Amino acid sequence: MRFKFALNTTTIQLRIITNMPYLTRGQTHYGGVQNEKDLVSLLNLHSTMNLNTCVQEKAQCAQAPIWRHLGGTTQKADCDVTVGSQCFQVSIKNHENTGTFDWINTSKLTEFNPELGASIKTAIDQFKLANHGKDVTPALRSEVANLFNAEFDKISSDQIKNLLWTLYAKYPEYVLVNHKKDNKLVMYPKEDNFPEFVAHRDWEYYFKTSKAKTSRMLFRRKDGQEVNTHLRMRLVLNNGVGALLGKSDTNKCSIPCLKIQQDKVDMLLSGLVNAVVDDVVQNHNKNTKKSALDILAEVCSQAQPMAETQTQPMAETQTQPMAETQTQPMAETAM
Repeated sequence: MRFKFALNTTTIQLRIITNMPYLTRGQTHYGGVQNEKDLVSLLNLHSTMNLNTCVQEKAQCAQAPIWRHLGGTTQKADCDVTVGSQCFQVSIKNHENTGTFDWINTSKLTEFNPELGASIKTAIDQFKLANHGKDVTPALRSEVANLFNAEFDKISSDQIKNLLWTLYAKYPEYVLVNHKKDNKLVMYPKEDNFPEFVAHRDWEYYFKTSKAKTSRMLFRRKDGQEVNTHLRMRLVLNNGVGALLGKSDTNKCSIPCLKIQQDKVDMLLSGLVNAVVDDVVQNHNKNTKKSALDILAEVCSQAQPMAETQTQPMAETQTQPMAETQTQPMAETAM
């Protein structure tokens, strides 16, 4: 945050840096955890947060945890935390007021289902060849949606269960949800908290359609009992139809990808085992501005006064009346 003001003829520029102290109720005061890097900075700044105590107990080490953000898209962990000689990987999920978050977003469709991968690639390649360079219209978007809609029938129950099982096996040890609606950070171990991924191997998994053609709700059934897993599979283009047809300024390509998304996030969080929660309170803008102005006033009060100068009165002058002039009429011009 920068403030700029003029003091006499000198320009002073300040940069206000605010800390995130604990409140009296044990809550963490912060200016906004908007992404993984903000969250890592917050956890490194406050070593006594419940999340840090959790990993200290797991490692049986009293040293302050050191969090590190992990870049790139080749790994499922968004960050890791080191305590002494032990390191734990963490996947970070941002949860807004409504909506879902992704468990997986992959373009490796052939590894999941060779028939599906080959079929989708052929269909999308043909669509691109026929329409490249065209402006994106609702009709073209609908055509792409219909292509993906037809592919879900190629996915079997065993393939769904194997995908979920493999995803669980490769997932980081901890999941950390930035629950923005409730101003909470919720961290939990993957053990005992992924029942829909690994606990029902003898059930049949199947799809139910939804309004979106590129999306299916995932259910399971056994002995006449039917259960909504609150998981959703989506088949989409990672950068949209515009990039596929060469009409995007930001993305030059767009490829098919598969997503597994979590619906009903609040329901998921309410049933967690061994979850650890930290309450956080967002620093409202008006409070931040007030604090900055207080600092600004203090700086101004400590500024050295400018040397006083004697101001000489201006000499009086006699004002001579202006000579009268004759105003000549302007010459007329022909239009």
